[in-house]
Amino acid sequence: MRYLATVGEREIPVEVMRRGPGRYTVRIDGREREVEWRGSGATRIITVDGREIEATIVPEVAGGRGSSRATGASRVLVGGRDYPVRLDDPLRRSNRAGGSARTGRIDVCSFMPGKVTALLVREGDRVEAGQGLVVVEAMKMENEIPAPRAGGVVAVEVRPGETVEAGAVLLRLE
Repeated sequence: MRYLATVGEREIPVEVMRRGPGRYTVRIDGREREVEWRGSGATRIITVDGREIEATIVPEVAGGRGSSRATGASRVLVGGRDYPVRLDDPLRRSNRAGGSARTGRIDVCSFMPGKVTALLVREGDRVEAGQGLVVVEAMKMENEIPAPRAGGVVAVEVRPGETVEAGAVLLRLE
């Protein structure tokens, strides 16, 4: 299967060939990698060419409270770094206006379990893509959760001091 992966602002062609349960050959920029995928839920162990990597993957969800409509984008945390990632089928991509524009309400979720240490925005604030929204402390590190796109904050769902799980809705943007 061929995809166009968008990591931050960089677009990367990716080809994935399934080799068995949880096993794949992945071709990125012409280089092949053997990949094994283990785990369930938000945290996964990914083995790439024999090297294990722990990743927390949280799909972004569009819509209001209780919605489960995936936007096609995810937040991926690897080695303490947060990466916004989107996988698109290039044949379907032309149907999306502007390639990566997203409209409507989206939930901004925590990509790790932790404690909310700071809210950087309030309901009604306008934010820019990449602007810090919430700070979540996990494993003695403070992680600033950025806005996946520009928009207005329509609901803040957490308070400082509150403990959250990976995938918990922190706030909603429109």
